Amino acid sequence: MKFSAVVLIVPEEDEDRAVELLKQAGATGITILKGKGLRHNERKTFLGLGLERKESLLLCVTEQQLAMRILRAVKLQMKLDLPGGGLAFSLALGSVVGIGVEQMKLFRREVEGGM
Repeated sequence: MKFSAVVLIVPEEDEDRAVELLKQAGATGITILKGKGLRHNERKTFLGLGLERKESLLLCVTEQQLAMRILRAVKLQMKLDLPGGGLAFSLALGSVVGIGVEQMKLFRREVEGGM
């Protein structure tokens, strides 16, 4: 079985919606990191300070075919093509440890059920 890491970066206010979407698309475990987003064309406040946007980075490791299904669902439902909508991508993983037998069975069922 081949694995991918799916990364989704969204505005913090969209985090709950993104988590639900990832679960519905087949993600079985999600790690959430908090951060601040800066843009190359950031606007300045009257004090000369940049405006930072609070971001949530959601990370899940999943089976490769499932990763593609997740990305398609995210693209359609999170409107990532709009300015400030977020970003999603997957990375192929060469080696993964820590995924148990039960998790592997869940991945297999999700992949076979979604085809």
